[in-house]
Amino acid sequence: MLAEHEVVSHRISAELDGLRIVHLSDIHVRAGVRPRRLHRAVELINALRPDLVVLTGDYVCHSPRPLPWLTEALAELDAPKYATLGNHDHWTCARSVRSALDRAGVDVLTNEHRRLHTAQGALLHLVGVDDSITRNDDAEAAFRGVPENATTVVLSHAPQSADFLHRFAPALILSGHTHGGQFFFRRLTPYLWRRMGMPYIAGFYEVSGAQLYVSRGFGGSVPVRFRAPAEVALLTLRSTGAACPGTAAA
Repeated sequence: MLAEHEVVSHRISAELDGLRIVHLSDIHVRAGVRPRRLHRAVELINALRPDLVVLTGDYVCHSPRPLPWLTEALAELDAPKYATLGNHDHWTCARSVRSALDRAGVDVLTNEHRRLHTAQGALLHLVGVDDSITRNDDAEAAFRGVPENATTVVLSHAPQSADFLHRFAPALILSGHTHGGQFFFRRLTPYLWRRMGMPYIAGFYEVSGAQLYVSRGFGGSVPVRFRAPAEVALLTLRSTGAACPGTAAA
């Protein structure tokens, strides 16, 4: 379940070296299934003691009825927590999803950004771009006021949004949506996703200087996976001077 990575980029300031971000996506709470796994994931995240937790959409499947379970679980997170919405949230009831996240103490970023001051006094700009699949995204509004040379991490549900977000020069873009292909066959799955116009399935991609990380997600629109295990990702930011062999570098 736990995937640990270091993200190395010249776009990450030295002051933010070592910042630890937990990324959780595609929870997909569903009626009739109590979220025991989600509570266990929250316990794991709290044990990791990250600097912040980010969530990148699709908290529901097709009904808002299980949202109280989502609120109950996410309210237990100890770290500051931020979110954007996904396509299923808009297809179901975006207002209800936002309310459920608000009650859990999650700051929902709707085409806007936050200036986050770390315990060490460093500044991170966290940008939330709403779902591009349902055309609720407005990247220009989200980045308005972000300084040109700021260290920027972007939350955007659909990974193909990296094809236009890279022009804002973020250090890192965090997405989900794909569930890692859900059913992964080594050659067939990437081929089919590319044919659908979605070349980013899981893991790291370099997009015009920006690092894109696509989570395999935690739940699924259908409760079956094959060679695409659910994940909680722990991402540690590293400035270029702290680069180590085997890490992802921009």
